[in-house]
Amino acid sequence: MRGVTRARGALVYDGVVVEAASHTWSCPTCGRRVPVRAPACHCGTTRAQAEERAASAAAAEARPPQPRRRAGPTVRAELVRTMTRDVKLLVGAGALVLVAGLGWMVFGPRSAPRIAPVLGYVDKGAPPPPKPTPPPRLPFKLPWWK
Repeated sequence: MRGVTRARGALVYDGVVVEAASHTWSCPTCGRRVPVRAPACHCGTTRAQAEERAASAAAAEARPPQPRRRAGPTVRAELVRTMTRDVKLLVGAGALVLVAGLGWMVFGPRSAPRIAPVLGYVDKGAPPPPKPTPPPRLPFKLPWWK
């Protein structure tokens, strides 16, 4: 389509804005798309309530957003203060086990080396030759008719 662009809720034909006919309205409570012929959504919100919420949301968007409060030491201290004693003990014990396990993995006992060290290694030489095996003896004499 040449010369046609889509804008939110409208079509623009070569600079002329034309409203797009919508067959549904959006429920602000559950987010469903509801047909225009239905007076209410499945969740019970009516179309009038949805339009009121949309108008109030548009007014709320006009206000500048409040700056987000970063998680600082006061929030963390409040979080620790609200924890019960058993949760604090469980978290502390888990941290202690984690630190002890990591310390044991890093500084724990060393296993014996599997490969002999290169410096000072003396080869034992070739293994002794195997003993010759005698030829197998048969339980009867061949040829048996003689």
